[in-house]
Amino acid sequence: MQTFKVISLDMFQTLVNIQGRRAEVWKPILKQEFSENKSRELGSKLLSHYFAVSTEAREAGSFISSKEIYSRGFQQVFMQYGLDYDCSQAVDNLFAQHRLSAMYADTEAFLQRICGEYQVCIVSDTDELMLPDFYRSYPISLFTSERYQSYKNDSHNRMFTEVIAHYGVEPEQILHIGDSASDVLGAARAGIKSCWINREQLAWKHGVKPDYTVGTLEEVYELISIASSPISID
Repeated sequence: MQTFKVISLDMFQTLVNIQGRRAEVWKPILKQEFSENKSRELGSKLLSHYFAVSTEAREAGSFISSKEIYSRGFQQVFMQYGLDYDCSQAVDNLFAQHRLSAMYADTEAFLQRICGEYQVCIVSDTDELMLPDFYRSYPISLFTSERYQSYKNDSHNRMFTEVIAHYGVEPEQILHIGDSASDVLGAARAGIKSCWINREQLAWKHGVKPDYTVGTLEEVYELISIASSPISID
């Protein structure tokens, strides 16, 4: 197996769970009409809009910030459901709830271990204002779509080429871990090894497959520990 020098990490649904904050996004908007089912329905509409717009921009080789995409998304959802609420306030609260996303149970121990043994970075398709700030407590470099005006797996693939240039290592000496197709496909196009963290036991639906598939960050640590172990020739 390959010895890795750099561990690259997605943020949302890899290190933290944004789903736990969904209700707090919609409570101020729906007020007395709030319910878990309603928040799930509207949240799904908002997320579908986000992926549609970001995918269109990615395929066109252009860039739109998360703030702008979500602002348009809220506007669309509010019009569809007849909701009277300020879109800019909704976006501000959405960003605040992203920052409050709770770490998964295995995140803190994982970061403590790998940051002592590898160079570590976070690569996230997001505006920096959305990110929880716990990563600042670790020696972690940050690569965001906002900073580089690019997305993971867009036509430029700049996010991952920037990671390679920053560390000055061979692409295959980097392992990128994430939950989305963009994580796996973008990393693969750059020659970076990919690890799909599949916490919900979903089926992989793309032709290019991840190099590794795991269900937890604990499994990731076991994987990279084996990769870094010396081979006995007794």
